[in-house]
Amino acid sequence: MADLAAIRATVHTRKAGKPSTNASIGVGDSPDIRRKEAAQYISDLILELRNLAKANELFHVMVPLEYAYYEAFAAANKVEAPASEVERLKELSKVSEGLEA
Repeated sequence: MADLAAIRATVHTRKAGKPSTNASIGVGDSPDIRRKEAAQYISDLILELRNLAKANELFHVMVPLEYAYYEAFAAANKVEAPASEVERLKELSKVSEGLEA
């Protein structure tokens, strides 16, 4: 995890209209890769803010940040099931519905 000073430097650099200092979110990457890396970066930033709020007992600030962290983390770590597995689950669902009837 990035330390708070590095986060502040990155945010300050972006506000000043300069290019991002975060080289891991590259321009040449595919949109899916950039989206995943951006979501991971956002989740890291939110987690730092959440930890800061928790350390200072700002629980009314911490809770929404925790929800935002879960959303960003889920977006960064989305897993797609293979098509064959989806079909198998649909078949199992039909079989179980038949057994219940």
